[in-house]
Amino acid sequence: MNKIKILASQTAIYGLSSVVGRVVNFLLVPLYTATFLSGEYGKVVILYSYVAIFNIIYTYGMETAFFRFSPKDKENESFDHTSSSVLVTSILFSGVIYALADILSKSLGFAMEPYIIKWLSIIIFFDAIVAIPFARLRLQNKAVKFVIIRLIGILLTILFNIIFLVILPDIMADKYLGVIRPVIRQWYNPEMGIGYIFLANLIGSGSVLILLRKEFYNLKFSFQWSKFKPLLIYAFPIMLTGLAGMLNENLDKILLPSLIPAGFYDGNSPEAAVGVYGAAFKLSIFMMLAIQAFRYASEPFFFANADDKNAPELFAKVYYYFVILGVIIIAVVGFNIDLIGRLFLKRPEYWEALYLVPLLLTGKLLYGIYINLSVWYKIKDKTKYGTYFSLLGTVVTVGGNLLLIPVIGYAGSAVTMVLCFLAMCFASYYFGRKYFSVPYDLKTTGMYMISTLFLVYIFRLFDFNNQTFGEVFAGIISVVFVVVVFIIERRKINLLK
Repeated sequence: MNKIKILASQTAIYGLSSVVGRVVNFLLVPLYTATFLSGEYGKVVILYSYVAIFNIIYTYGMETAFFRFSPKDKENESFDHTSSSVLVTSILFSGVIYALADILSKSLGFAMEPYIIKWLSIIIFFDAIVAIPFARLRLQNKAVKFVIIRLIGILLTILFNIIFLVILPDIMADKYLGVIRPVIRQWYNPEMGIGYIFLANLIGSGSVLILLRKEFYNLKFSFQWSKFKPLLIYAFPIMLTGLAGMLNENLDKILLPSLIPAGFYDGNSPEAAVGVYGAAFKLSIFMMLAIQAFRYASEPFFFANADDKNAPELFAKVYYYFVILGVIIIAVVGFNIDLIGRLFLKRPEYWEALYLVPLLLTGKLLYGIYINLSVWYKIKDKTKYGTYFSLLGTVVTVGGNLLLIPVIGYAGSAVTMVLCFLAMCFASYYFGRKYFSVPYDLKTTGMYMISTLFLVYIFRLFDFNNQTFGEVFAGIISVVFVVVVFIIERRKINLLK
């Protein structure tokens, strides 16, 4: 059981940069929803949906391949090959996007300045080429360096968002520091609007590259097809799996403007509907914090313990407590979603999709469960199954969005997310029993998820005339839920000591 404690500690350490960074970044949501109308914010949501998808394509599974092909005696060789390949392809990809920025900006279907597309091409390039150096820090257990560099990049992005969207507009409005207003006016353009969000991101991503420069100094550019081919064969299905996840999470926002019926956005632009849904989607960050932290620690953990004779039972326990944590998040956020929505979404127009947040949390929990259930094909070098499951998920994602969005609006996207990852979980579990049988307790965890979602939506049926009373009561119910779960699981938790 000490190994589960080790995994938990590694999850806490590696998750620090992700959790703190995402939380701090999440705190920008009130700024964005207060500064921009839902139509403008919708454009940001759509563009970052494309970025998330391209981030997967740019690295094409090489992070996981680096872990798989990096025994201590060949770590440098694997680092050189994976980093070199990602560097070359990223230059090519971003070069094409940059050159076609004018055409791409016009093809989006809404007004967008070409310089934003150019900045995004550079941002994606920076983020891609630092992926393998970050993976190497994880492999070498240099957690402190990993966390510090990531946090600096995130905090600089936050800082420049505040400078561009709060401080400089206040100076221009002569609220303070009026003496430097003539200087600021020379280069600050208020009409750039959401463009400053991407400029702040560019500065943050560039700073990470600078901080990792020593990792690149040690890079020996290398490419031998005989050595690269196994990496690519292993990594490509991993990329498809990641791509399926990103498509499920982001394709809905890309499709929404062209599919959502006019009645769902009351005569506003389709981008406004995306902005409302995207804001609600942001509130499901609490589940992604747990998943991201878990993913950082679990990949090397699963590989390191794959040959242990007790690995199946160990992996089953990891899965079980991951789900327990997930249902607690669904309950706490779901019971208190109205309060959370008012705190973080500053304009009432953004509150329309709050009812979808518990469902979105469930979809993301299923994604985390899929990460657990799919470990077998990674450690058994059966990554072709990742391709099959990815294709299954993509079919459900595309089909579900195309069928449901025209009927029930953005609620169809939330339902589709759940169906997609549910299908992928069942497929991975079914085929995984043949190659690496793990005694997952699907019955108990399934009942936990269903009953939690049921309780949350039953609670939402109550209409509290007194808002303060409703918020206090929601907090009490949340505490009661956590205590009940702890009492039920106390005996099992004690076994970990």
